[in-house]
Amino acid sequence: MEKIRIVCGKDLNFNDSILSPMKTKSELDVILSESGGLMPATNMVIAGGAGSGKTTLTLDMLARLTAEGYKTLFISAEMDEIGYFKYCKRLPAIASVPVFFVKNHVDTLAQTLLTVLDEGYDVVAIDSVAEILGMFKDVYKTTEVAGERWLLELQDKHKMGRNKTNTHTCFINIQQVTKGGQFAGSNRLKHMTDAMAIIKRDVDTSERSLQFEKNRDGNTDQVVTFRITSDSVAYGFESI
Repeated sequence: MEKIRIVCGKDLNFNDSILSPMKTKSELDVILSESGGLMPATNMVIAGGAGSGKTTLTLDMLARLTAEGYKTLFISAEMDEIGYFKYCKRLPAIASVPVFFVKNHVDTLAQTLLTVLDEGYDVVAIDSVAEILGMFKDVYKTTEVAGERWLLELQDKHKMGRNKTNTHTCFINIQQVTKGGQFAGSNRLKHMTDAMAIIKRDVDTSERSLQFEKNRDGNTDQVVTFRITSDSVAYGFESI
């Protein structure tokens, strides 16, 4: 029988580094956490409809964190090298972000991700959860529930710093919403992550907004607006 572990908060001990926010030096920091920035050892979902700007916002965030000296990784299951090359031509700032293209390693998906993540990263973004889970189901002939469990356990391992560099990784999981605005994933994925943000796009303008529906490190009553220009992402801020 597996040993049952019950603890009190006073018995827990972690490196103080997990309390130090990683700052993007943009308006995003205000809503990412009460400490002002992205917190280590967390995992979040950024959801939105097709074309809402999920990937662009996430890559811009990674580019800003990379510029601040953090070790970042973008795991792309939706693009190949040519697609990303074109992306970088439109948004030059993201060219500094290291990228792992899943399509090159589909048949060894689980083992390859174990190897890649074991290098230890401050921030890892996954684009997208739906594509990763779809590949996992096809390769290992299993269910989406099993795939979600595998992905969450993998993230929990690295949140706890169980990698070569003992780095407490923060994960950003990109996920779609349906045309009706519903989250395109199970409730387990929503409830077992630390935060969930929704991107909305105004159909009449180029303005988009990001707001957290759930955030264990911050609050949910603030909104960051942003515009994707011809070569960058510009942010604004508002309270509700």
